[in-house]
Amino acid sequence: MRLIIKYINVMLIASVKFFWATPYAYLFRLNRIETLVFIELGGILGFLFFYAFFSFLLKELKLIWPLIYYVTPRIFKVRFERWRDSRRYRRLTANKFTRRNKMIVNIRRKSGMLGIIILTPILLSIPIGALLGTKYFHHRQDFIPLMVLSIFGWGIVSVLLFGIFLHH
Repeated sequence: MRLIIKYINVMLIASVKFFWATPYAYLFRLNRIETLVFIELGGILGFLFFYAFFSFLLKELKLIWPLIYYVTPRIFKVRFERWRDSRRYRRLTANKFTRRNKMIVNIRRKSGMLGIIILTPILLSIPIGALLGTKYFHHRQDFIPLMVLSIFGWGIVSVLLFGIFLHH
């Protein structure tokens, strides 16, 4: 039972922060094969889950928003409109870019889809890569297979590198 909990734990970490899942698995004293299998499973399943989740949010929420707004009580609408107006004001007066936003924009402009695919597992994170893929590359049929291949490749590299440095 404890071993199954370790496996699930490693898969959950890999589905969110893929790069840190390998040293995390080694902390649990998993061998290289177990580490590779469960970070790959976690990363790929996490990516597919977040891709489907963000696809649903970006498509369906636009359709059901008018219905949600219509059935919402008036007091909540007033509060929401105040919040929206204050948010709009803060957006106009705030700094537009953070360091992370600048990095994502530069990656997308300079290297496009391939840059996001290559850097998602190690630098960005699985949910952010899935969101960017859903938002900008949903029409590309090769995005999902290339992302899965990238996760698989980075999983092998991370297991080998961390295995060497951690002497496992």
